[in-house]
Amino acid sequence: MDGDNNNHGAPHPVSIEQKKMCLDFMRKAYAMVDDPSTDLIISWGFNRDSFIVWHPPECYRDLLPRLLGVPDFYRFRLYGFKKVVSSVHLEYARDDFVKGRPELLEKIGQSFLEEREKKMKPLRDAMRNCKNMDEERLVTKEWMATLERERRVQVDKDFLKDADLLLLRISKYKERRAKSFTRFGGYY
Repeated sequence: MDGDNNNHGAPHPVSIEQKKMCLDFMRKAYAMVDDPSTDLIISWGFNRDSFIVWHPPECYRDLLPRLLGVPDFYRFRLYGFKKVVSSVHLEYARDDFVKGRPELLEKIGQSFLEEREKKMKPLRDAMRNCKNMDEERLVTKEWMATLERERRVQVDKDFLKDADLLLLRISKYKERRAKSFTRFGGYY
């Protein structure tokens, strides 16, 4: 409502502090994956363009809070990391997160900030049209409800992917088990 009125829809400038926070997180994440001392828990994927979490409980309990200050991989999803569905392990990948190429991390932070600005533009436009604090509260409440609905939809999609992957793992395990019993004359 105040200084923003002069922008007339121009993108809101990203602060140097926001850029620094993004880059710091990405550098710490890269260092965690690249550190040989964490390889039993988390390491680079086989093609060096993803990372595999070999032991999720230890990663959630020990590494993520201590090294990144986060409890889970939600922030990675915000930065554009995707679960690798074909993997039998918990694996994440993202363009520009590549072993031996830490200089690409800035591109990840920049694309995250640009995407976030695109998502925030409708809220800023709506707030610009508010005439009083009650309207601003209503717009903010509706915006937050929309974000929560979108988050829930994404959580449901992620859950279904995880469930499908688990069922696939179980099916493959049963097939291997049945073959080994048949090969050795065993019975169920």
